[in-house]
Formats: sequence, C-alpha cells, structure tokens
Amino acid sequence: MTDADVLAFGAHPDDIELGCGGTLAKLIDAGRSVVLVDMTRGELGTRGTVEIRRSEAEAARVILGAGARVNLALPDGDLSPTFAAKRAVVEVIRRFRPQLIFVPHRRDRHPDHMRASEIVYEGAFLAGLPRYETGQASHRPERVLYYMGWAEFTPLFIVDISAQFERKMEAIRAYGSQFTLSDPAYPPTSLTDPATDRLIRSRMAYYGACIGKEYGEGFLIRGVLEIEDPLDARFSSFRGGSCV
Repeated sequence: MTDADVLAFGAHPDDIELGCGGTLAKLIDAGRSVVLVDMTRGELGTRGTVEIRRSEAEAARVILGAGARVNLALPDGDLSPTFAAKRAVVEVIRRFRPQLIFVPHRRDRHPDHMRASEIVYEGAFLAGLPRYETGQASHRPERVLYYMGWAEFTPLFIVDISAQFERKMEAIRAYGSQFTLSDPAYPPTSLTDPATDRLIRSRMAYYGACIGKEYGEGFLIRGVLEIEDPLDARFSSFRGGSCV
C-alpha cells in the first residue's frame, strides 16, 4: 500500500478498535484509505501471546476494511518518547503520508496510552522537518484527532457510527484472547468481564444520544476548527444538549 488518507495509532492491538473503530469503518465505507498502526505487540498482556494477538489484529483489520496494519514493536509497558520511538513514528508517517491521524488522548489510566499520545504528536511534528533525516521526504499530517481510551472527556464533536457499530463490535470480538474466556490457560481480567461489553455499548449509545443517533464516537482536535459557513455546521440540541 502507498499513500493513505488516514493513519490511526494505538498503544496496543485492540486500542484502535475500541477508541475509534466505528469512525474508521465509516471513513473506509466513504472510500477513504486507512492504515492501522499498533505501537507495541502487547507482550505484557495477561492473556494470549504475541502471535495470537498479531493474528487477531489482522482479523480485526479485515473486518474494518483497513488497507494495511503496521506494528512498530516498541516495548509494551515501557513506551516513552525516546529517539527510537519518535523515529519509528516519523518513518511510518512519511511512508504513508496521511492527511489525518488518530491518536489516543493524553489523559488515561494506562501509562502506555498517555505516552503513546505524546510520542505520536512529537513524531508527527518531526516528520515535517526536512532536516530530520530518514531517507524519506518530509510530511506532516494536517489534522490530529484524539480518541477516548478508558478515561472519558467532553468531546468537541461526535461522529454518528450507528451504521458501523456492529462492525466495530465484531472487530473488538476478533480479539478473543482478550475479551473472552475461550482459553482457560489464562486468568480472567477486567476485559473478560461482561461489564466491559456493557460499558463499550453504553458509552457509544450515550454519545449517540447526544446527537440524536443510536451510536456515536467522540473526539477532540489539536488546534481549532475553521468553518467557512456556520450554517453548514450541524449542531445538536437533542434533549437540551445534555451531553455538554
């Protein structure tokens, strides 16, 4: 695969699907080219193995319809903004030259998620510096969107993913080692608890309700939005704007 419209970054395999899988599926349905980038192999996960998670990640990619999936093989549990980590981000951005990148929000309970956000932002900035030498042409994405991890935030905007929600859930379920008890060799975790499935569904239902839809995903941006004509922007006052 050559250039892509969108690059989505996650600290671990399954983070992307959980945080913005529905929106990515919607972009793909609209003809946009999307590449998924896992920063670690998830080798410290309680359940499964690196090989199993690699296979699950590929299955999830196919379900969403993304054109490619890349793993940067940075150390799980020890993500930090080192030269090597930022260079890996620079190289993958320059390889695919996206217009838009999805990044984990910098506030989250998992340290890897917070640091992934920092690494990707710094890497995206460096990717635009012609004198940062990687043997590739410089490129800086025009747009940076932050998606939710386990910590929520008040979104700047919400994407209606009602038509893509079940596909998002199917992509999440592709990670059977993480979200089911199918392999009794590993102990149960919070992800295998049925409450996690209810949390995922109820969160998307809540943000969908904020815009009068069945399901939604919320995002923040880096920078400010430019609107040419305010009358072209869609505002939701559904039930009095209770989500603000």
